[in-house]
Amino acid sequence: MKILFVYTDINVRGGAKSYQFGVGMLSAVLKAHGHETMLHYMFGKYDPQTLQRDIKTYRPDVLAFSAVSPQYRFVRRLLADLAPVAPFTILGGQHATLVPECLAENPELDAICVGEGEAPLLELVTALQTGQSPDSIAGLWIRTPGGQIVRNPARPFHADLDDQPFADRELFDYQTIIDSDFHTALFMFSRGCPYDCTFCSNHALRKVQTGSYVRFRSVGSCLAEIRAVTTRYRVKHLYFNDDCFTAKRSFVEELCASYQAEFSYTFDINARPETLNDALCARLHRAGCRRISIGIENGSENFRAEVLGRKQSNERIAEAFASCRRAGIKTKSFNIVGFPLETPEIARETIELNARINPDSVIVGIFEPYPGTKLAEVCRREGFVDAAREDNDFIGRTDTILNMPKFPRAEILRIFRNFGYLVYRRHSLKKAWSYRIYYSPLGEIILRLLSPLKALIRRLTMGV
Repeated sequence: MKILFVYTDINVRGGAKSYQFGVGMLSAVLKAHGHETMLHYMFGKYDPQTLQRDIKTYRPDVLAFSAVSPQYRFVRRLLADLAPVAPFTILGGQHATLVPECLAENPELDAICVGEGEAPLLELVTALQTGQSPDSIAGLWIRTPGGQIVRNPARPFHADLDDQPFADRELFDYQTIIDSDFHTALFMFSRGCPYDCTFCSNHALRKVQTGSYVRFRSVGSCLAEIRAVTTRYRVKHLYFNDDCFTAKRSFVEELCASYQAEFSYTFDINARPETLNDALCARLHRAGCRRISIGIENGSENFRAEVLGRKQSNERIAEAFASCRRAGIKTKSFNIVGFPLETPEIARETIELNARINPDSVIVGIFEPYPGTKLAEVCRREGFVDAAREDNDFIGRTDTILNMPKFPRAEILRIFRNFGYLVYRRHSLKKAWSYRIYYSPLGEIILRLLSPLKALIRRLTMGV
């Protein structure tokens, strides 16, 4: 069977293509069972004509969309624009999992996948190939020929990640993606996050399926994938992009020891503040860790605990960054402004905490009410969603659809655009002004049109 994956990456900030692990895993499983796959990567702008040409040329048996909520509206438009010439259509990913009712609102869609998709998609393709009905496949909601929707139960989480093939990177022109990201290859060695932040989809996703949500691969499997990728592609640096690489201490210790014995590539990771200390940071640095990205998200201890579900003291956060610094590891902080119930005063606490910690780089985004999350429910309950702007939501994470009397949209955007400048102005005016340009409307144009200057600004602001 021939499966055409469709991945939209439209109106995102940054101006560079990325690799999507979920699609890569689905393609790898299908290929391992003798099927053929192709990717249509709709990047930058909405363009249904190019997809129509790929469908006409490739003639797929299945058209498989994958979407997070920020991209779902483009998938919805594509389904309408492609009808009635599309083959069997299925939507998977976080949006379909958390809002399965989207099948009913898209008559052009034949099925959705609820939860992890490798086994359900493989069974669907097998059923279509053999002429069997797919109506009873666990993990799929199916529209029958008569127009009825069959809601099959979700499967348990896949327990043993080692029995899956390595993600298909060739599908994405992976060398080009490596080169565009400062010669960095991405890896994911685990699935799931052990924490329950109210603004993140993880707390909702863990409830959809049964079994263990947080799973790590064996160190042997991780090393084998690193070996395969670094042999096939030109690579200078690695990024272990797990939600929280340090969630399982024994895994970190074993991987660092084995990695250090075989590889000399530097690498970056993501971590939570409470998982970091001097000993672990020193161990990571000896193995080659260059940078750790750490979520601060908000600088108010009370707001983090009561609204975001993150019970950490500012002292513990500051100590985590200090441990990285003492070990010789650079740091990047992740932050969000415009949370529901937030005020400008609370947002300024986030700026002050970052200024105190002085990370090597900061990332700031504007809150997005992801469907299925606790904070999205708060937004609906409090009437914060601006109905006039709702259809324009999720545009590049540089705007808000919330209308909060105590934190107006204009103030959210002002703090967002000046966040980095206000963090670094007491440390480095050069870095402060580079952030002001990077997060300005002018910076958005520069990122999209002037790639050499984009790289220069990124080197100044992100330290890479």
